[in-house]
Amino acid sequence: MNFIFFNIIDAAMWFNGMLLRRVFYIVLLFCSISLVGLANDKIVSLTPAATREIIMLKKAEALVGCSSYGVLPNGLNIRRVGSVVGADIETILKLKPDLVIVSSLMNPNDINKMSSLGLNVVIFNSPKSFDDICNQMLRLANLIDREDLANRIVKRAKRMVFKIKKATEELNKVKVFVQIGANPVFTANKDSFINDFITFAGGINIAANVRNGIYSPAEVIRSNPDAIIISQMGFDGVKQAKRWRQFKFLNAVKNNKILILDDYSLCSPDPLSFAKTLLKIAKFLHPEVDFEKLD
Repeated sequence: MNFIFFNIIDAAMWFNGMLLRRVFYIVLLFCSISLVGLANDKIVSLTPAATREIIMLKKAEALVGCSSYGVLPNGLNIRRVGSVVGADIETILKLKPDLVIVSSLMNPNDINKMSSLGLNVVIFNSPKSFDDICNQMLRLANLIDREDLANRIVKRAKRMVFKIKKATEELNKVKVFVQIGANPVFTANKDSFINDFITFAGGINIAANVRNGIYSPAEVIRSNPDAIIISQMGFDGVKQAKRWRQFKFLNAVKNNKILILDDYSLCSPDPLSFAKTLLKIAKFLHPEVDFEKLD
């Protein structure tokens, strides 16, 4: 009888022990979930694209610092703490961020110093394609716990881009020159996502095979592009367009095919702005197609 009694007690103690362990693990799980939500509550973003994507992913309240080139929505005031190539490390330290996002263009000495001071620095390489742009948003979303929203945005952007590519793949290709810098004239080769803008929109990048971005005006004239696209970011695009219009024999000038893009959409897009800018370029290159009615 005593044997049975003590077995019952042992069983009860074992059951209580199991129950306590389960409760412990459940509490630990909830604590872990809470910590994930609290992770990276204070973010410094020194790349304009990442700053815009953080806002797009509804994490603007976490931004405590951004680059001097970041374009912010009205009413959102964030401390400017450096640029794409250099960081104001003293100010960043005072902000005590959980995460510092920088570009691979950032001064390596600044990156090393911030890391040595205990800051959590994450480097994003310059994207070379539309796929890179999408993957970088997904990586960023993982860092700030916004994967679901990012997946929806990327899916929508890819769907838009696919439809435009499909609509232009059988069209006659238009020779295009893209100017993204002046003095000297600077362009984008095939190793840039800007090349995707051109090819996806049914064009041919006349500078696809150049070794670097420097491209002489004489080479542009010799190639005689059917269209010229000029970025307004960092220089006077209107002035550059006027310069090209002096060469009245150029196909782009004769056919009034000079497009000025006056924002970051060409040079620093997120997945969705890439798709919208691509639509704008496709309409410009191929006005014969009704892109608004794509299935």
